[in-house]
Amino acid sequence: MISFFVFLKAYRDGYVVTSKLSFYITVQLIVACFFGVVLQNGTLFILTAWEIGSLPVNRGTFRNYLLIYYLSSAISLGVMLFSTSWESESIVIGSVITTIAAIGSPLAAKAVSESYRRFYRLDQQNKRLEAIIRQNERERIARDLHDNLGQAFSLITLKAELANKLLAIDSEKAKTELLDITETSRKNLSLVRKIVTNLQERTIAKTMLEEEKHLSVATIELLTEGEEIAEDWPIKTQDVLSAVIKEAVTNMIRHSRASIAKIQFTEENEEYHLLVQDNGQGFEEIKPGANGILGMEKRIHAANGIFLIKGTTGTQIYITLPKEKVID
Repeated sequence: MISFFVFLKAYRDGYVVTSKLSFYITVQLIVACFFGVVLQNGTLFILTAWEIGSLPVNRGTFRNYLLIYYLSSAISLGVMLFSTSWESESIVIGSVITTIAAIGSPLAAKAVSESYRRFYRLDQQNKRLEAIIRQNERERIARDLHDNLGQAFSLITLKAELANKLLAIDSEKAKTELLDITETSRKNLSLVRKIVTNLQERTIAKTMLEEEKHLSVATIELLTEGEEIAEDWPIKTQDVLSAVIKEAVTNMIRHSRASIAKIQFTEENEEYHLLVQDNGQGFEEIKPGANGILGMEKRIHAANGIFLIKGTTGTQIYITLPKEKVID
C-alpha cells in the first residue's frame, strides 16, 4: 500500500517539468516493476506511459524516457508472461492486450498531446493575426484622419484668423473667408461620414477569421479557396458577401449537422462568384419563416445579383454579383 501512494505522489509531481522530473519518472517505473513482478499487476505502467507521452519535453528527452519505460515494462511483462499459465484462452487474450497497451500507450499519448499543442499554437496564431489586423486598421484610420482632417483644420484655423483681422478692414473679404470656412467644414464633414461608413463595412478577411472561429467551436472544419482573390474585390462587394457568409455559417451551425464547410471565391470578366456549401443533412424545401435565407436573398437581389440555394447533398449557396455596379 505504501508503494502505491509513493507511485501516486511521483505521478502527480511528474506532470510538472522540473529538474526532478527524471527522478519522478524513475520512481514510478520502479514501483510499477514491483507491482508487475511481485504482484503480477502491470496496470501502473499505463499511467506512466500516458504521462511520458503528455509531457512537453524535447524529442531527445522523450526518447530517453521511452527507452527506460520500454526496458522496465519489458522486464515486468517478461516475468508476468513467464510465470503465467497459458491453459486459459482468456489469459492469452488478456496478456496480448496488456502487451499491446504497454507498447502503444506512450506513443498514443504523445500523438494526442501534440495534437492539443498544435491546436493551441494555431489558436494563438489566430489571436495574434487578429491583433495585427486591429492594429493595422487603427493605423489606417490614424493616417486618414491626419492626412485629411489635420490639413483641413489647419486651413480653417488660418482662414478664421484672417477673417477676424479683415472684419475691421474689409468686411467683403472677411465674408468671403467665412464662406470658404463653411465650404471646407462641409466637405470635411462629408469625409468624416465616409470614414465612419468604411469602418462599418466588413471585409472578407475579417469575416473569415470570425466565422472560422465560430465553426471550430461547432467542430466543423472550414476549407476555403480563392480568399486571396477576394481581398482585391471592392469593399462594397466584400461587405455584401460578408453578410451572406455570416448568415450562412449561422444556419450551418444551427441546422446542418455538418462536419466540413467549404467557401469558394472566384471571378470572371464581369462577375464575382461565391459558393458556400457543407456536407450536412441538407433540406427538401425551405421552411416558411426562414428569415435568414430570405434576408440573404433580398440582400443579393438589392445588389443586382443572383442567389441560388440547394439542399440535395448538404446545402449549397451560389451567389453571383456583377462587377460594374454592386450597390447604388
